[in-house]
Amino acid sequence: ARACRRLGWKVGAHPWVFLLLPVALTAVLGTGLMYLPRDGDEDLEEQYTPIGSPAKAERRFVQGHFTANDSLVFSVSRKSTDVPYASLLVVSDTETLLEPDILEEISKVDDAVQALTVTQDNGTQIPYSEVCAKNQGICVPPNPLLFAWKRNKGLNLTAITFPIYSPAGQIVSLANILGGTVLGPSQSLLQAKAMRLQYYLETGEGEENERSKAWMIHFLTKFGSFEKSLALKKIQVVYFSSLSRKLEFEATSRTVVPLFHLAYLLIILFAVVSCY
Repeated sequence: ARACRRLGWKVGAHPWVFLLLPVALTAVLGTGLMYLPRDGDEDLEEQYTPIGSPAKAERRFVQGHFTANDSLVFSVSRKSTDVPYASLLVVSDTETLLEPDILEEISKVDDAVQALTVTQDNGTQIPYSEVCAKNQGICVPPNPLLFAWKRNKGLNLTAITFPIYSPAGQIVSLANILGGTVLGPSQSLLQAKAMRLQYYLETGEGEENERSKAWMIHFLTKFGSFEKSLALKKIQVVYFSSLSRKLEFEATSRTVVPLFHLAYLLIILFAVVSCY
């Protein structure tokens, strides 16, 4: 009690010292924020996951014992880390998109995406064919069912089975690339309302990641404009990429965080003014 009384007496005798000293100290120490790196590549996993967690140790074990050669045979199921990708979700305006005319529109969108080329500041061009994940030297198809139809447009669309389909003796899982499905006898696929196209990009160190990132940013920037130029009549398309979440975090730091600073300032001013 005596210590609190003595502290209260000092605060009452010298109010400006106790008011201005914390503000000045905060301002001086706050200048250190100016030296934080701003241009570095933000790693959301590093920032938002525990350091030395068991999950990371287990992943290193998997990476050491189950290696994969992405440049020769890419398999997303064998990846233990996030793979950069651009994704399209296509929804038909009719009951099903398993019609030749609708698949033709989806094919136009697919061709337009694969034709995207980034021109860097130094004049270097980065086409999709150079940054796509490859299997036996060929870009991994964004959708195996669409790929099979583009190779054979006489494909019998009424003979497709779900969720496992076997075109030309190859087993393909359709569970994660088709939505709104209606099945008939013997798991035959009668209708599918939605289709996903997933464009996986190459992973690596340094330049490879930067090239993939540049292409994804170009995809996010240009897709809206060339979607209008395609004049799609029977489908609707939404798009996103593995960069979308990171870009949202960056946008939040530029728009929402300054409002927090203002809110804290108003709270402090209110607390100070209400004391007098």
